[in-house]
Amino acid sequence: MSAYTRQAMALLFDRTAKTYDALGVDFFGTFARELLDRVALVPGERVLDVGCGRGAVLFPAAERVGADGSVLGIDLSSEMIERTAKDIEDRGPANASVSLMDAQEPTLDDAAFDVALASFVVFFLPEPIEGLRSWHRLLKPGGRLGMTTFGDDDPRWAGVREVFKPFVSPELAWTLAIRASLFATIDGFDRAVESAGFTGVTSVERVYPVKFADPGQWITWSWSQGQRMFWELVPEDRQDAVRRAVLAELEPLREPDGSVVLAQSVRYTIAHRG
Repeated sequence: MSAYTRQAMALLFDRTAKTYDALGVDFFGTFARELLDRVALVPGERVLDVGCGRGAVLFPAAERVGADGSVLGIDLSSEMIERTAKDIEDRGPANASVSLMDAQEPTLDDAAFDVALASFVVFFLPEPIEGLRSWHRLLKPGGRLGMTTFGDDDPRWAGVREVFKPFVSPELAWTLAIRASLFATIDGFDRAVESAGFTGVTSVERVYPVKFADPGQWITWSWSQGQRMFWELVPEDRQDAVRRAVLAELEPLREPDGSVVLAQSVRYTIAHRG
């Protein structure tokens, strides 16, 4: 990803920050809870939350490490950081803080953290291996890294993805292939994590049913997170047509109650700094 698109990504998430993970769809919070269970935080640990967004990982992590521990969230989006800082102020966890910072090149001290967490972040990095090496550097010996990445797409939703494909430029083609190459298989990704210096790398994949009240709710929700990128690639004079095409693809997927369900595959990867 070029410097331009890195900046564009930050601005994209600036625009999603107000409604990010706040539209009544249980998505990032579900995956955060399982990630924290798998990484097994204990009271008193110092935690880095890479790409913290609006705090789906940060707030429950702060609760688990307790008053003697701490959680620092970093994000490239200034709007995410501003809003999450306000959330911290309002909700009051004294052991949580946030800072505007590049996930691939965090300007933090070596061996400063017991645990680094990165929920749906690594595939956005220009150079994922370099990011992994940076996170390795930030961990104390014996420290742990916990990550989530997306697994295979729900094949029933392939038509929705096809609707957007004509609008994706070559520069952004990587956004349609984040499961290719480095992320194509669990074994391949585990080897990549090992190449960054980690040991004891293990990954598991789980599939979750994510329910939307109706196709229209999915569209509203998709504007509130990374999918917004694809909507914004559609010219204004084509927006209505694309919306109708998406609704047409989702209509046959309706459940008897009118809802639509996305089978979301998520990979959990745990690794250690030797």
